[in-house]
Parts: sequence; structure tokens; C-alpha cells
Amino acid sequence: MYRYNRNLKRGSVHLSSHSIKVACAVVLGFLIITVLENLTPEINEIEISLAGNTASEFELKIALLSDLHIGADSQSLKDIAMLWQEVLQTSPDVIMLAGDYVNNGGAATDFSRHREEVAAILGATDNIPVIAVLGNHEEWSEPHLWAKAFHNAGIQVLENDVMELAQLSLCVRGFSDAFTGQFEYVDYPSACDGRIKVSLTHDPAGAFHSGVSGLVLAGHTHCGQIRLPLLGPLYVPSDAPKRAHCGLYIDGQRQVFVSSGVGTSVLPIRFLAQAQWDLITLR
Repeated sequence: MYRYNRNLKRGSVHLSSHSIKVACAVVLGFLIITVLENLTPEINEIEISLAGNTASEFELKIALLSDLHIGADSQSLKDIAMLWQEVLQTSPDVIMLAGDYVNNGGAATDFSRHREEVAAILGATDNIPVIAVLGNHEEWSEPHLWAKAFHNAGIQVLENDVMELAQLSLCVRGFSDAFTGQFEYVDYPSACDGRIKVSLTHDPAGAFHSGVSGLVLAGHTHCGQIRLPLLGPLYVPSDAPKRAHCGLYIDGQRQVFVSSGVGTSVLPIRFLAQAQWDLITLR
């Protein structure tokens, strides 16, 4: 009787060990699949009704791309060029770029050629206007040269400035990056009265300046990039309220949409924070 129980116990231990291995393999497989899926950019389609807008009935399609973090290698450039073609195929009225086009802008690297290559891709739009702000990675890697490269490629870079697109009855206010201390508040000029008004910035913290109202589009947070179930993101580098770290935030003064972005920073991993670009329809 004693021998029978001992053998049964050993069998139970063996089965338990096998079950643990299977469970670990399943969990590991799930993690790998999730990371790979999260790294593949998807289109996120969203409709936003502008609160307090003075324009008449309208519909405006905005393609929003943020945090591309493009590597200097040829494959990274090819990947972005392919993604750019997907964006153009949706025929947006305007394309807005919310910063961080370069990967590891803080490195002691000569980005001269890379700036031109990135600008050439993002400037090829078949006459669709492109408006951009700079992110912290551009601020860390000679921002005036990024602005110049973009300008030469036909991309309008706004640095605490407002641009009017009369053909779209649209005014875009571009705020410089709050994360690197470049943000300065500017108001819309009277010429924008009665037009659609959209603000663009990198770090959503800038949207919470006391003077800012209306719709603000931003990026920077990567929606946390690595999010743990129940616990949320490990770290979000922004002073924006927690509810404004990802997706659409609304309060009595402003609407803030924060894109998850396309690329990654520091670690080439995304977990429960899908890489995406956004096709926003304003009504």
C-alpha cells in the first residue's frame, strides 16, 4: 500500500511539471505573438465631433502620424515608405505629423543624410498638404536642420505658430514640444474666426496650458509602449493627466486625441500598446 501511494505521488509530480512546461510555453507564445502584432502598425479610424466649432457643416479627414522613430538603416526607410503609401491611399484632406521622426535623437550621430531621406519620403504626397511639429528627438538633434529639411521637402513645420489652409477652411496651430521646454502659447488670429481649428503638438502636456481650448492632436506617449494587465503602463514621459495619455480625452475646455504612434523608443518592444496611425474624420 505504501509503495502504491509513493508511485502515485511521483506520477502526480511528473504530470504537474509537464503541465507547468506547457503553460509556460503557451504564455511565452502569447507574449511573442502579442509583441509582434503590437509592433505592426495598424490604421485606427476615429470620428470626432468638434465642440463649439463656429464653422458650418463640414467633414474633414486628417491622417495623423506620430513617433515614427525611423532608423537610419535601409529597411527602416523602406518600411516607412510602404506605410506612407498606405496613408496616401486613404486620400486624407491633410496629413499631420506629431513629432519624433528619428530614432535615438539624443545620440552623438550625424543625421544629415537621414534627415534628407526622411523628409523626402514624408514630403511625397501628391499635393496633399503636410503639416508637422518637432518632437523631443528632433529637439535633441539640431531642430533647425530638421525644420529646414522638411521645409525643402514641402512640409510646413509649425513652431508655436498658426497656419491657415484656406482651401480647407482650416487653421492649424502648431505648438512646440512641451517635454523639452519649447512650448509657448499662441492664440489663433482673427483670420481663423469661422474656420475649423485644430492644434497639433508632440507632448500632450502642452494641451493643458490654461489658454488652450478646442481640439488638440498629440503623440509622444506611445500609449505607454509596454502596458501590464491591470497595472497599466510602466512609464509615460508626460505631465499630461493620466486620462490623456492615450486616445481621446474630453473636458469642459478641450478635446485631446493622443496617438499610440508608429515606432518605439529605448526598447524595440510594444506590449498591449498597438502601433498605429490614425485616420480622423472631423464633423
